[in-house]
Amino acid sequence: MRLSVVLLLVSLAGVLGGAALIGTAALGGAVIFDSLCTGAYALLRDDGERARPGVHDAPTLHDVLEKARRAG
Repeated sequence: MRLSVVLLLVSLAGVLGGAALIGTAALGGAVIFDSLCTGAYALLRDDGERARPGVHDAPTLHDVLEKARRAG
């Protein structure tokens, strides 16, 4: 796991733990804040490209039909 992801998870756990010590309302606010931060982190990391297939990925139906069409 990348260091940045581990640091993000530890930070989120710290925010939730601190809010739980303060009270229920603070815990609810912290959960909302953590959800927003996690969503922003995911959106900012998305480069818009499709995931590249791995070496051991199973072919899709489209790939199989295309290969059969080319062979025939």
